Amino acid sequence: MLNTIMSTDKFQDDKENMEPEMGSGDASVAVAIDHSDEPLLAENPSRFVIFPIKYHDIWTFYKNAVASFWTADEIDLSHDYADWERLDDGERFFISRVLSFFAASDGIVNENLVSLRTGLFTESLVYP
Repeated sequence: MLNTIMSTDKFQDDKENMEPEMGSGDASVAVAIDHSDEPLLAENPSRFVIFPIKYHDIWTFYKNAVASFWTADEIDLSHDYADWERLDDGERFFISRVLSFFAASDGIVNENLVSLRTGLFTESLVYP
């Protein structure tokens, strides 16, 4: 719903700036948009963009930080099921216990990190 009423000449001038607005039904409503008043669309040479890279040392630090994380698509897990089937019961038991230990330990470490960060953050707040 439009909160302002546009004059007829303003409406005629802005016909080329009409963009559809998605409504709740199947029909769409055209709404006049004045892009010159939108700060996000204004040209700004100092706005935050990745390219071209302006600070190469910060970019290198970022790339090193990204490289320190692994993602699931970096590892081929397609042969794991066949490998698991080749293990005997004792080996499966051992591997299951080791994996469950690490899963539980990672959970404990993450809980401690959150409480540490939260504690440090809330202690640094100054209440008026």
